[in-house]
Amino acid sequence: MRRTALALFCGLVLSTVLACSASAAVDHWGLGTLTPTPVENVNDPILIDAGNADGFAIEANGTVKAWGSNRYGDLGDGSMKSHTGEKAVTVDLPAGVQAVSLGESERSGYAVTSTGEVYDWGDNQNGDLCQGEQETDIATPEKIAGLTEVVAAQGAEHHVLFLLADGQVEVCGWNNEGEDGLGSEVNEARTPTLLPGVADIVEMSASPKGSTLLNSSGEVFVFGSNKGGQDGLGKKVRQADEPTRLPLPGPASEVSNGGGTPESHTLVLVEGVPYGWGLNELGQIGDGTTTNKLTPVVASELLPYGFTTLKAASRSSCGIAAGDVYCWGENNTGELGDPSAGSVSFSPVLTDTEAVELSATAQNVVDRH
Repeated sequence: MRRTALALFCGLVLSTVLACSASAAVDHWGLGTLTPTPVENVNDPILIDAGNADGFAIEANGTVKAWGSNRYGDLGDGSMKSHTGEKAVTVDLPAGVQAVSLGESERSGYAVTSTGEVYDWGDNQNGDLCQGEQETDIATPEKIAGLTEVVAAQGAEHHVLFLLADGQVEVCGWNNEGEDGLGSEVNEARTPTLLPGVADIVEMSASPKGSTLLNSSGEVFVFGSNKGGQDGLGKKVRQADEPTRLPLPGPASEVSNGGGTPESHTLVLVEGVPYGWGLNELGQIGDGTTTNKLTPVVASELLPYGFTTLKAASRSSCGIAAGDVYCWGENNTGELGDPSAGSVSFSPVLTDTEAVELSATAQNVVDRH
């Protein structure tokens, strides 16, 4: 999943890892698109986010564009009809509302506004959109009641996290495997609920059955299912019901959970060194093996590249090093952006160049130039 970080953006506080400037183009690959392909009708993009079967971008004027599947109202354009080709549509936010940050979960989108409110749309069959007891899909964005001072939103499958300007986190959605971090007595939160036990959070990421947070001191906290080792807490821990500090050899500066599979993997940078844990059957961690990792290990295949951004997807991963995008792991639907790489690669494959931002989840990858 796309990770979110607390930063200053053109005078606004929001989640981003970007400079305050627009760029010229957005490319996407995966989901059957075998090489980086431009997304049409996106002008002056300043931020991107990849969903499981769709993608989103904010333009410099605060407009949100979306492309891909629209079965559940995923694109937020007021319809549930499919849009063929690579052309983006406009998310139908209310007049005067400007988005400054984006989030997504499996089949839905979230727009954080310049006033710190959140609008969401898409799949709501299980109440995933934090709209209380409502369980109908939402094709036109609706404001989430009670949320203020939000700077970032990020979800996966049936839960979502909201980062507040003061470094606290609110959560909602399913908690049957601890993915909300609200303790074993809470099975579900239909409206945003303050997550206890964490403070000064600056980054967050979500996987289908878990979540990862990073605080301003570089400490990493994990919660949710650990069946595939995705919490990194070792074989004796089946599930972390509350935020649990993960031992690392130093302060972290990046966190990214994989999406698209119930048992996922996570990548982090620790003082510039790439580490990973969790599912690894196709080498997605980047340590040159296919053995699942129950605790953090150095991603040795990545060391020569000097990655400054890492993104965990489903059974693949990508990263940026000096503007070049590399991907590794599974390539069955074009996740590596290079057909010549075969069905799997245990070492990074050069996919794209001159990128300033990268987002990936499931079999979908998006970058911005």
